[in-house]
Amino acid sequence: MVCKRSIAYSSSANLGSGFDILSVAHDAFYDEVEACTSEGGLRVVMTDNSNIPEDPTKNSAGFSVLSLMKDYGIKEGIILKVKKGIPAGLGLGSSGASAAAAVAAVNSLFSLGLSKDSMVKYSMLGEGAIAGSPHPDNVAASIFGGFVAVLGERTVNLNVNYDFKFILFIPSIEAKDKTKKARELVPKTVDMSSYVKNMRFGFSLMLGLERGDRKLISNGLNDEIVEKARLPMFPFYPELKKISLSHNAIGACVSGAGPSILVLVDHESEIKAIEEEGKKLIASFGYSAQVKEAKIAGGVKVE
Repeated sequence: MVCKRSIAYSSSANLGSGFDILSVAHDAFYDEVEACTSEGGLRVVMTDNSNIPEDPTKNSAGFSVLSLMKDYGIKEGIILKVKKGIPAGLGLGSSGASAAAAVAAVNSLFSLGLSKDSMVKYSMLGEGAIAGSPHPDNVAASIFGGFVAVLGERTVNLNVNYDFKFILFIPSIEAKDKTKKARELVPKTVDMSSYVKNMRFGFSLMLGLERGDRKLISNGLNDEIVEKARLPMFPFYPELKKISLSHNAIGACVSGAGPSILVLVDHESEIKAIEEEGKKLIASFGYSAQVKEAKIAGGVKVE
């Protein structure tokens, strides 16, 4: 038996107006996957107490690897041992990280020579198996690391020239098929003024990161379309954003499909006040919340 072990970090996608395009990997959490050669087909084993299905067709890591095995004619059996470190269903790229780690481990195990873009392609298929449609933003961040923009079949890392870190507010909200439902809330059509505003926000964020411009980054962490449509899923968000900005956070946005909220802070921010008041606010809506500080993470690693 030959094995390869990999880890992939959590991520926050969309980042304001960058729906299905922008995301960032952070070191708040990570998933581990060990891929081992075996006899007969593909078997997924969850090595923790998660209730994630072990059926490969209903597991993001398993479905991605099934697609790899088919396309590359892999006849040898594989056991995927998946250890979840990223909380599921909270907008932190949990299923995407599992898929990314699995694809990277199998790529190394069989010396397939996949490019990072190819690993994104296979990993996003696993996302589609559980969310209803394949979306690349979380898996791209977990594979490439840092801030990324997904441009069709190509992912590009964004240069970051400003020193900041993240505060993640992670409410205890459980919702079955949350990602699928969140995507169903996205409007099918938008008015031109909202479209133009969102284009401005997206360019502002990317230019702000590139130039190290705090005001541009702050302006870029806004959205006129998707976040508004999904507000029923995280009603505390607008006030949490106000609290964060009142204590001089750089900005805040919904992490992926929520309900977690990502706040960017630096040396000017009153971090303790943001964390304390943010937790009290979420509690006033009837939810407890974990608060996690994090930094930008690198891409998937194979050991």
